[in-house]
Amino acid sequence: MGRKIDNIVDILNFYKNLGFKDLPGQFVQSLLEQFSEEAFPANYDESSEHGQLAIEKLSDEIRQCKKCPLSNSRKNPVCGEGSINAKLMFVGEAPGVDEDLQGRPFVGEAGKLLTSLIEKMGFNRKDVYITNTVKCHPPMNRDPLESEILACFDYLKREIEIVSPQVIMCLGRVATYTLMGMDGKLKDLHISRIRGKVFFYNQIPVIPTFHPAYLLRNRKDKWLTWQDAQEALRRIK
Repeated sequence: MGRKIDNIVDILNFYKNLGFKDLPGQFVQSLLEQFSEEAFPANYDESSEHGQLAIEKLSDEIRQCKKCPLSNSRKNPVCGEGSINAKLMFVGEAPGVDEDLQGRPFVGEAGKLLTSLIEKMGFNRKDVYITNTVKCHPPMNRDPLESEILACFDYLKREIEIVSPQVIMCLGRVATYTLMGMDGKLKDLHISRIRGKVFFYNQIPVIPTFHPAYLLRNRKDKWLTWQDAQEALRRIK
């Protein structure tokens, strides 16, 4: 046939060139149905496609970001990962050493503990969305500065808009402080005092809990995090 026939106009012209002047209506109808199904399959989700493109564009921006001095010391910026249709989003504080090396969120020992929690909740990592407040590793594993949090906030805001989760779990005080509107001073916020309470970010329930790195040092508090996880599950429709 010489070349690939890849649309309905090509097919009709092909038969016309063969000498067919009038094609049966039933034949034309079957072509229309076939191409309609190929272009828009039954499980086609246009919003998901747009969301995936949006998150990829955002990730490209993060990889090129030079908004704050952390970009000078990082090895790899760490973008969020997971399902853009996730009902549950986890927001951590900042990448650690392992995350900085691999360019992925929560892949070290704290990440293993988070994965265990996710699975205990009945999900896989690919079912949820995991990100950090700050996308680059702060030197010496220090807490992010408020200026660094502010510089990165637009990225987190857009991730939340794209994924539109039903519930957000904040892992630690930095993420909690950020989604509470950065009101007051970060040093004055104590996660042990605020966990167990629920607040809202753009009408999305936000459940603060301990960071997995804290739980590695204070395993007795794991049951409190499980209580917070159960509250998240209750709020997922």
